[in-house]
Amino acid sequence: MLPCADVHWKLLPAISRELAVSMEKENLPRSRIAATLGTSTAAISQYVSGKRGGKKLEAKAVEACRKLAKRIAGGKVKGGRIDIEISRILVLAKKSGLGRNDPCAICMSASPRPHS
Repeated sequence: MLPCADVHWKLLPAISRELAVSMEKENLPRSRIAATLGTSTAAISQYVSGKRGGKKLEAKAVEACRKLAKRIAGGKVKGGRIDIEISRILVLAKKSGLGRNDPCAICMSASPRPHS
């Protein structure tokens, strides 16, 4: 499998699902959720219905998604800062074992140096 494939195919969809569900619980419109996550409203509908997003995240990562959703809804996190926060959630999710086969140093596994 290519480097970071587990992250792209398992972790990020699971994080996006949790964020979409959590932001909807914060009463954000699906159009805003889609814009925040850089996807379509149809994708948000699939995340919320459970048709997209695959793997379940560990409780710590789910809670981090819920907290981030509240901060986004409250206007406390915007723009590029959201990507940084999602990266932090990704680190939590990696520690749960999801994406364990990903050799990317950026994603905290065995590779000696990051990809260029």
